[in-house]
Amino acid sequence: MARRITGLPNGHHQAVPDPAGTLDDELALALEQWRRAGTHTDGTLARLTETTAAFARRLHAQGLGSFTQVTAANAAAFVEARTRQGAAPELATRHARRTALRTLFRTLRALGLHTSDPTLDLVLPPRGPLVARPLTDDEVGLCRASAQMGAGARSQMRAVAWALGEATALSSEVTMLRVRDVDDLDRPTAVQLPGTRDLDARRGELSAWGQRVLRRRVTTLLENGATTDTLLCYAGAAPPGGAKAQASACNALRNVLAAAGLGAEPDVRPASLRHWAGRCLYDRGARIEQVARVLGHRSLDITAAHIGLDWRGAR
Repeated sequence: MARRITGLPNGHHQAVPDPAGTLDDELALALEQWRRAGTHTDGTLARLTETTAAFARRLHAQGLGSFTQVTAANAAAFVEARTRQGAAPELATRHARRTALRTLFRTLRALGLHTSDPTLDLVLPPRGPLVARPLTDDEVGLCRASAQMGAGARSQMRAVAWALGEATALSSEVTMLRVRDVDDLDRPTAVQLPGTRDLDARRGELSAWGQRVLRRRVTTLLENGATTDTLLCYAGAAPPGGAKAQASACNALRNVLAAAGLGAEPDVRPASLRHWAGRCLYDRGARIEQVARVLGHRSLDITAAHIGLDWRGAR
């Protein structure tokens, strides 16, 4: 028997089987939701699929028939499991496994197939010495899904703040952006970032997911009487770009990180999102000078430090 599940991202509904199915049934529903939502890149989706399938096989071997039977000990044992070669997993692998499981269990909760997250108290060492390390692609996908949980204006504002952060907007810049700063109101692909005392004004490219989020936001605003002077992501009384407004945007990003289970990570901050954008650009072959311009930095040393690059040592 199917039942109607509500509360999915963006107010969507979906008919799913009652949660008495097998691990494979539940995993298939999660995978379909990831494909439908479009919050993950193809590479991230492939990694999620591989990791969660391996987790399901492990649970099968242990005699578990549903993800509802998974305990914190089951999750921790998978994260710490040795590789096929018998070696202890590297820290990056452990973080990736935990992120995949968190993505899975948050999706199952959204689908009404689970009520908790057995990875919630699974603490791992920091990935490195940075105060605000770049997020990974997998973590960004998890945060996108977390930003869209629930319905209403607050959920939309969280998603918009996250989308603008992906476009390298600083939290103060998030509160200063207006509808007119979007390049195309019907099909937005970028925003014109105003810059700050420390950052140059620049064009911020939206991710494919961010384009959809901004399109919905602009449509919602214009349908409700907004003009091109209307602020995109701030409705408070304090001056846009000021300390109070900046704190509002920063809190929105922190709430997304917390919802994704990253709020207590000692090396993750709201700035980790901007740093991810810069690191992605560098990893795709951009020179450090290009990354600096995209982030608005005037210093190559600061740019390299923020994206976790020892560029002087690498030369």
